[in-house]
Amino acid sequence: MSKMTAAAKKVGAFMKKNAFYLLIVLCIASVATVIALAATGDFGPSDSGTPVINPSPDDSGQNTDTDPDDSDKDPAPDKETLSFQCPVNGTVSQEYSDTVLVWNETLAQFQVHAGVDFVADDLSVFASEKGTVSEVGYDYLNGHYVTVDHEDGYQTRYYSLDENLQVEKGDTVVKGQLLGTMSASRGSESLAGNHLHFEMSKDGKTVNPLEVLILEEK
Repeated sequence: MSKMTAAAKKVGAFMKKNAFYLLIVLCIASVATVIALAATGDFGPSDSGTPVINPSPDDSGQNTDTDPDDSDKDPAPDKETLSFQCPVNGTVSQEYSDTVLVWNETLAQFQVHAGVDFVADDLSVFASEKGTVSEVGYDYLNGHYVTVDHEDGYQTRYYSLDENLQVEKGDTVVKGQLLGTMSASRGSESLAGNHLHFEMSKDGKTVNPLEVLILEEK
């Protein structure tokens, strides 16, 4: 019998005789290993690609990233109120009348008068309020004219102007800006001489300009 065989038999005999005690030692070692891993939190290789989020000590589970108090913010600026001024430095020669018929000397007939006629020594015609020129044109009944669209659904129309208009379609105008000059180009009122026939509407409905205008010189 070789020495290696004899040694193996001795080890086998020892393991068989003391197997119970060896099993206890292995169990104790295993429990100790588990306790050590639990204490360190190291149960295996860490995944470096996964971010770890550690809650702060005062994390109560509520979202602390909230907007600041809006009460300290400046309030939105108030919308500018429209204030339509008289488009000429002159006087009213014919008032608005949509229910009572008035005499039209040029056409020799009674009819409604859907605007206000102004006359003045100064023939200049100004934009009554800021807006956008939506139409510039000419026809025989109205003469040369300019239409301006304003905020809040208002529209102003300037008829019986001279052909030398100072604005074009698409222009933005400011209150008091020169649009043109009065003339007798409005064929339906040509006998009235140089004057401005001025009309206004709100949301497409004709209104009396004298109920809206501030009649004062610019």
